[in-house]
Amino acid sequence: MTPTTPLTDHDRDLALLYHLRPAAAVFDFDGTLVDTSTLNTDAVRASFTDLGLTVPEPWLARAPLADLTALREHLRDDLGLRLPGTDAQFVTRTRGHWLTRARQARPVARVAACARHLAATVPVAVASANDGQVVKAGLAAAGLADLFDTVIAREHVTRLKPDPQAYLLAAARLAQPPDRCLAFENTDEGITAALTAAMPVIDIRDHTWAAQQA
Repeated sequence: MTPTTPLTDHDRDLALLYHLRPAAAVFDFDGTLVDTSTLNTDAVRASFTDLGLTVPEPWLARAPLADLTALREHLRDDLGLRLPGTDAQFVTRTRGHWLTRARQARPVARVAACARHLAATVPVAVASANDGQVVKAGLAAAGLADLFDTVIAREHVTRLKPDPQAYLLAAARLAQPPDRCLAFENTDEGITAALTAAMPVIDIRDHTWAAQQA
């Protein structure tokens, strides 16, 4: 008998996508499509340095970098520090630091492969809590910009994940009902956002992917 070749993760992923048959797909950006953890913390650290703020590295690694209201509260409550200036000023400053490092962005290979597969047959979008210029620069550096005409970023919504607003807006832009879209996420907040939008979601942190349903 000829030995059976073991299925690869990619084989299993394609089988799952074939089984689910989504009409569209929506991908989180940071840590889902593109590995940006170091980029984000480096950019925020650089902004803090500009503003004369020094924070412990373990604190920075756990800080809510996307939610500036929460970031201000954590700085005050945990460290007794105040973030000077407006949110818009901090976003502009941090964006500048991020963009100078954008070439370091790398795709998350397994998710990027699925994005390319899906983009060949259904509309796809990005729904991110990050800045739009950052998202587009990161996609370009990771070689994924050609896949996404629709990018929903922090400036397009009034409430960030776990609120479902970004996913609902992405589905509307893709002209598909949320329950016919498939989301890809890597955080509890993002998964909650997708499920609240009635969008099935794959938690890429699990080695064996399966779609969670609302």
